[in-house]
Amino acid sequence: MLVGLSYLIAWFFPDSSDLILRYAIDPFDWLGDFFICFVGAGIWLVFFAQFVLPVRTLSDRLKVVDRLISYLLGGHGPALFIENGIVREREEEKGRKGPGVIWLDSASAAVLRNKVKFTDTIGPGIHFTKADEYIAGTADLHTLTQTVGPLDDDRDDKDPFKITKDKFPEQYDEVQKRRWETSALTRDGIEVVAAISVNFRILSKEGEGSTRFGFNRENAQKAIRDSITRGANTEWPVWSELPSRMAADIWREYVRKFRQDELFAIAEGRAETGLQVIGGMINKRLKQAEVEKLDDFGRPGLKPEEQCRDIFNKHRRDNRYADVETDLRTIISSSKFTYRQMYAFLVERNKAAEAGDYLETTPSREYKTLSEMGWQVTGITIKRVLFAPDVEERIIAQWTTLWKKNAEKERDQVDRNRKLHEAEGYEEALRQFAEDATREFRPEPLPGKYQALAYLVHSTLTGARRNTALLKRTSTELRDLADVFSWLRDRWERG
Repeated sequence: MLVGLSYLIAWFFPDSSDLILRYAIDPFDWLGDFFICFVGAGIWLVFFAQFVLPVRTLSDRLKVVDRLISYLLGGHGPALFIENGIVREREEEKGRKGPGVIWLDSASAAVLRNKVKFTDTIGPGIHFTKADEYIAGTADLHTLTQTVGPLDDDRDDKDPFKITKDKFPEQYDEVQKRRWETSALTRDGIEVVAAISVNFRILSKEGEGSTRFGFNRENAQKAIRDSITRGANTEWPVWSELPSRMAADIWREYVRKFRQDELFAIAEGRAETGLQVIGGMINKRLKQAEVEKLDDFGRPGLKPEEQCRDIFNKHRRDNRYADVETDLRTIISSSKFTYRQMYAFLVERNKAAEAGDYLETTPSREYKTLSEMGWQVTGITIKRVLFAPDVEERIIAQWTTLWKKNAEKERDQVDRNRKLHEAEGYEEALRQFAEDATREFRPEPLPGKYQALAYLVHSTLTGARRNTALLKRTSTELRDLADVFSWLRDRWERG
């Protein structure tokens, strides 16, 4: 057939008849040239494949070549780019079947599947898909923020407690819906509504997965698959409402432990207001495996008395109460001493770490659930707190009445902090003086009394000369020390 085709071409193109007839007479020349051309084209495709996509290994280059050939033959799959979890694709790429390629930026992850099961979880970089694979869902690796409760615009006439359906018929239902998301009752039956902001992300370590945002394959798979099973819109990056819902439930749980007036007051044995305590507990429940327990009145629960006694004795052995030992003796000498008094004493003295050892803890179900689902909460903020207008007016009146009392409490706290720092500075000065005064001592041989005194005075004199702040406050003291040292040295040399 090749010979007949050669004669036919030669008849139509007589000028090239010699070359064509040569191929007709010896078809191996034709096949040889074709083979060389085919192999050369393959080598050049492999070479240029590294410039088409940022791939490094030979196996990835061969996959690029395979996709290029599929593209030339019209059998290629989709070529997609995912940016911040959002799929960027041309219109003609949608629904295309066949082996394809996906390029994810440094803040994206995705889960692939076929018609039967999930097949792979991919992160930042170039990934090649099989003919039957497609994207099941994507995720944004940035820290995400979600607000539950009233929006910033829900104020003035749109305040959830003031809005009327006659004035805002289209927005009324939505505003009330946001109100009930965080509506809670205090211990004395006052409704309080909060706007709570939750920051969360897919659980990973910074720099993990060769991206500064962090990519953990297992946690990304959990987060995306769980969102898909919950009916998330897969056309956009997965979004979990679970952290914000948990925050709202915890908010309601702790609000009912406080009276309305306790939300803005610092209770005895506390360094924070009730509202700050609630915000801190929401953070801890979503971010820590273990959290302290609060009783029905918002007070921290302490460990059994026997354990508290062991903790107290261990702290004293470790000298963790050295800076407050004087005041501590007064408390423990009382016949009515309790470890709750001890806890309150430590909180007032800003010894939070020591006070925390006395607290009874319990596992956080919320933290465990979020971790198992691949999510990590990074922060909780109570942005706004809303009350009914009459309650708000009463709060303002109470604050005006009690501002002096609160200011005195703050002044007392400042005074306690100042005295604490003064005591710490005094102890540090004594330690430094002891080190300077004994700097010239040697363990052997033991010095005589005049020699020992001469060492002490000379070391003190040397240390004082090096201390520029002390030099400014001296007049004749250094000269007196030098005279004393000379006298002691003379007595020491005389024996």
